[in-house]
Amino acid sequence: MIIQCITGGSFLTNCYIIADEESKEGIIIDPGAQLSEVLEEIKNLDLKIDKIVNTHAHIDHASGVQEAKDALGAKFYLHPKEKPVLDILPESALRFPEFSGVEVPEIDEFVEQGDIVEIGKYKAEVLHVPGHTWGSICLVIDGHIISGDTLFAGSVGRVDLTGGTSMEELVGSINRKLMVYPPESKVYPGHGPVTTIEIEKRSNPFLGGGTILF
Repeated sequence: MIIQCITGGSFLTNCYIIADEESKEGIIIDPGAQLSEVLEEIKNLDLKIDKIVNTHAHIDHASGVQEAKDALGAKFYLHPKEKPVLDILPESALRFPEFSGVEVPEIDEFVEQGDIVEIGKYKAEVLHVPGHTWGSICLVIDGHIISGDTLFAGSVGRVDLTGGTSMEELVGSINRKLMVYPPESKVYPGHGPVTTIEIEKRSNPFLGGGTILF
């Protein structure tokens, strides 16, 4: 499996390219301000990208979706509860000049808990993890977890941004949906470095490891 992370923008947001190394079929997850670099890497790897999947629709993760759709001819996938967050992208852009001119992309297909997104021979399972936003999702692919802004190395997502619910719901989502995976499972967050389920169980203060902050 090909997993490439490209970080960009003032929020240092991670966009992931995931592809079948044999068929070269792939998807991109959370294209934002770094889209030009993402498109260049797709070209370098000679990939066929037919899906854009967003873990959530905050502007730093979704500002590049429409341009990516235009460039790749790919379909856009999002959880239905996330549409209100997507719809206010232009208003969000007013606070952040780097995202000026952002377009609200059309959602081609909704994805919900338990749905499968095919990536060549690989199958990505959708987990609905409300907390950071109403419609936040994670993707689980062959022992790899794309966690968006739900779970970070040593931290968890904020719940005081657009679409956020509560810390209780966020931590509950993480414990019920993510902490059940094998300890060696790798976690690829929307910001920051890769971690593992084992490391977060042992040391993440929001999940009972280290100094308890919540």
